[in-house]
Amino acid sequence: MHLLVTASIGAPAFGPEEAARHALPPLRLAAGTRGPALVCVPGFASNLDRPWYAGLAPCFEGERDVFEVRHPGIDDGDAVARDRESLTEAQATAVRHQLSDRRCVLVGHSMGGTAAHALATRLSDLGAPPAGLVLIDSYHVTPDREAEPWLLSLPARIPLLVGESFDTMVDDLTLLSLGAYTRMFRGWQPEHTEVPTLLVRASEPLADMPREWRSSWPGVRDMAGTAGTHLSVLEEDAATTAKVVRDWIEALA
Repeated sequence: MHLLVTASIGAPAFGPEEAARHALPPLRLAAGTRGPALVCVPGFASNLDRPWYAGLAPCFEGERDVFEVRHPGIDDGDAVARDRESLTEAQATAVRHQLSDRRCVLVGHSMGGTAAHALATRLSDLGAPPAGLVLIDSYHVTPDREAEPWLLSLPARIPLLVGESFDTMVDDLTLLSLGAYTRMFRGWQPEHTEVPTLLVRASEPLADMPREWRSSWPGVRDMAGTAGTHLSVLEEDAATTAKVVRDWIEALA
């Protein structure tokens, strides 16, 4: 991770003035007529051409639209966002183009929660605040925690699982984008937002997590638990996670 963060400084990058050109259209993962739509923000590692929320989205099929935004440079695009402003501008452009005036609930899992929170703030500044923000087992990585081995190792779980074939499944820009987006959120403090926010926390730790492993987020008042680990909450235990999210959204209405 330290190598990727350093090397990412040399990646081709775009600034906020070019964000609209580099915005990638969201993927539609489920369709339905109930509102608001879910707009899901993935983590910063490649999921090897499989949508990050491929396990969760089917739980909402026939109920409501589910979209997944894409981070420029990770699997798609020819450049990485230069800074947080450039990233959130590109994401906000993509979301507003897809949804127009429709309300949405932003969903972010793991490090995707940081980008989802930043996107919620940007949409609010543009006069189009989301109806809600759901952080699924997201960790606010403060400077005193960023060197913790278990946090640094989370993105390595995919290549470790795939093995040597991982080298042929991703390109250099995808890896550099992981470093770049991790770098730009170092020392970041979530901005205050009036958007209702829910933190959904996994109920079981991964094997190498420390004693104080439960996720936390500053300023969040609504918290709920879901079955499974940090990784299974979107896969084997996705139905339970979806119910927690659904119940909270319906309570907002």
